[in-house]
Parts: sequence; C-alpha cells; structure tokens
Amino acid sequence: MTSLSAIAFKRMFRALLKREFESEEHAVRHFRRVLDHAPLPSNLPLGVSARKINFAGVPCERLAPRNPRLTILHLHGGAFIGGKLRTYHPFCGALARRLQAQVILPDYRLAPEHPFPAAPDDCLAVYRELIECGTDPADLIVTGDSAGGNLTLVTLQSARDEGLPMPRCAVLLSPGADLSGTAPSWAENDHSDVMLSQNVIRMMGNAYLQGHDPTDPKVSPLNGNFEGLPPLMICASDEECLRDDAYAVATRARAAGTEARLLTRPDMPHVWPILFPLVAEARADMKLITQFITDARFRTENRWCGRASI
Repeated sequence: MTSLSAIAFKRMFRALLKREFESEEHAVRHFRRVLDHAPLPSNLPLGVSARKINFAGVPCERLAPRNPRLTILHLHGGAFIGGKLRTYHPFCGALARRLQAQVILPDYRLAPEHPFPAAPDDCLAVYRELIECGTDPADLIVTGDSAGGNLTLVTLQSARDEGLPMPRCAVLLSPGADLSGTAPSWAENDHSDVMLSQNVIRMMGNAYLQGHDPTDPKVSPLNGNFEGLPPLMICASDEECLRDDAYAVATRARAAGTEARLLTRPDMPHVWPILFPLVAEARADMKLITQFITDARFRTENRWCGRASI
C-alpha cells in the first residue's frame, strides 16, 4: 500500500508542476520558479557539513562528514534548465553520512542560456579532475536523478571513451536516457505522471538541444555503447513518463555485459528517493541504494589497483 506521505507529495507535485504550456519560455519560467523555491526542507544530517568548492572551473558544493572514505559525484536533475543544489542536501547528506562519503554536487551550466553540450562538458570535467587529483576509482560512485541520470550515463560513456577508469558503480534515479521521444511510456503515462508530461519533456529537450540531433548518444545515452561501464542501479516509478527509459537502460546494459539492477515501484512520483527522509518508500529504498553501493566493492575491487576502504 502506498504511504500517506507519498500520496501527499504526489498531490503537491501535481498542483505545483503539472501544467500545459504555450511555449518553451513559459515552461522554463514555471519550472525554475517551482524548482528554485521548492517548499521542502533542505537540512543536512547531523555530522555532515557543506562548503563551496571548485572542480575544473565548475562551481560545486561538497557535503561531507569528518574523514570521508568514499567520493560520490551526484549530478542533479531539473530537466537541464533548473535545479538548486540545496534541495539535494537531505538525500545526498544521507548518502554522505551512511557511507562515510564526501558528495560532490556540480552546479553545471543550464539551458537555455547554456545549451548542449555545456552540461555534459561540465560534468565530465569534474569527473576527470576527480580522477586526476588522485581519487581511487574503487572509492568513487556516480549518481544522478532525471536529467542528472542522463548526464551520469553520458559522463560514464565519455570517460570510458577517453580511457579514464570507471567508478565503483553508478545509481540512476528515473533517468531520461532517450530524448528522441520514441518511448511508449511518454504517452502512456502522460496523465499518471504527477510532475512531467510528454509535452513538457519535449519542450525542455528543445530548450536544451536548440536544434541538435536528439539521437546523438551524447544527448540520448541509450543510443551509446554500454560495454565496460560499471555496475548500474536504475530506479523508476511504473507511473512516470520516463519509465521505459529505465527499463531500456537496464536491457541495453545487460546485453553489453554490464551488471544492471532495476528497482521499480508503483504509485511513486518521479525521482522519489530524493524525498528521503520524508517518504516511507524513499527511506526503504535508501537502504537498498546504500547496500548496492557497498556490495559493488566486492564485485569490482579486483578491477583496479586500488581497493575500496569501507
């Protein structure tokens, strides 16, 4: 049975976000207004502090407990046009505390002012500098939600193509992996998704691409090569428009020999795990996410010279 807290958030999201827009400009203004002033607490857990830093010229926030032993690179969502780092403090702070990890949150450039490829360039630059400054790949995890899930896959595929080592694993929350608009769930779940619609996804995609080919693997990583990627955990709600993206990523990854674990739930909003600790299902799934990250050590520790330290 769906928790009362999840039902309440679904109703709130539908009231705040679900709209039909006349133009891309109207959609961008509305989503930024809501995302930038989200009525959600942004407290960090006890023992985790935040400070502003810079990686490869990209402004970032670092959330960390004392003496972190892992590094998590989290790429935030927001349809490529919005998203405030503070709204990720509860979720990323919980990862930091539970895994004794520093979490790096890049404030990558946003469309339409900075269209493709600004966002993936920034994310890859941060990943590259983390490796070059001595981060052990076995102690590095990449996570991302929604558009950040897209950027996570693009970053991993680009890093592999550059010859950079892969991280321990990656976690994708409701990733938008194909901007071409061919996934049946865009239309099938147009009403049931309380946050997104197929019209909104197309508008945000157009604002991000500004004429670039949506089938380019750097835009739609579902079309890219999944060989040699680290173990993936992919989460999606059965009622969201991006449901089929998650299933397709898992299928493509497994076909390429990459481990992929798929976590799906009914009656959940888009990227529900970031609602930790306010939603019961998010609290339960946080345990599954942290366990996946911990277990990935034993599946990948012989891949690199370094060893995980948890």
